[in-house]
Amino acid sequence: MDGRPGPGKLEQLIALASTLAMAWFMLPEHQRRLMLMRAAEWARRQAGKAARAEGHAGMADELAGRDPAPRYGGAFVLASARDWLTRLLESMRP
Repeated sequence: MDGRPGPGKLEQLIALASTLAMAWFMLPEHQRRLMLMRAAEWARRQAGKAARAEGHAGMADELAGRDPAPRYGGAFVLASARDWLTRLLESMRP
């Protein structure tokens, strides 16, 4: 080695981000849109699964005599996120 320090973490992060940005903008518009739609669909499914699990956990808490409000609140937030993602996905479709 020549004794010079290598690039720091910040420089590596900037190089990675700029490489990803260049690759993203080199993709055709329809491929970028398709990737965004797939990501939104995946996030929508995950939010729905998590909302369902939180709702079931809230019911279990209620049946066990514990306070179900935190679980039901989490289920509501997750279901709202799922609904928002559904509307976003519908607005992205041609």
